[in-house]
Amino acid sequence: MATAKNDPTAAIKAANKNLGAQMAAGNAAGMAACYTKDAILMPPNSKAFKGHKQIAAFWQGAMDMGIKAVSLRTVAVDPQGRTAIEYGVATLKGARGKVLDKAKYVVTWKREGKDWKLCWDIFNSNNPA
Repeated sequence: MATAKNDPTAAIKAANKNLGAQMAAGNAAGMAACYTKDAILMPPNSKAFKGHKQIAAFWQGAMDMGIKAVSLRTVAVDPQGRTAIEYGVATLKGARGKVLDKAKYVVTWKREGKDWKLCWDIFNSNNPA
């Protein structure tokens, strides 16, 4: 059972908020910096993207396709020492706040120094194929 001292939930929620702020600012490099250096991003219907350069390119492509905002809501966090597993739901929005997609995700987080960063990030849409 997690205690307040070893439960990273608040830090992960703050990191998710920062990821959303980077998206809102149109900062793909800032989004990639939220990930560990050896991170893997596994979006639906696509190959995996590895490392900051590829992850930044993915998020830049998403922004270029019209995604202007992402909000992440943590449903549960399972702390595992210097790692944690998060399950959550995401809402992707376009211009004027139009909802483009709703999705679910699982992220393995790693603690780097004092920061929690996304390590393995996989998500998929709730929309029908």
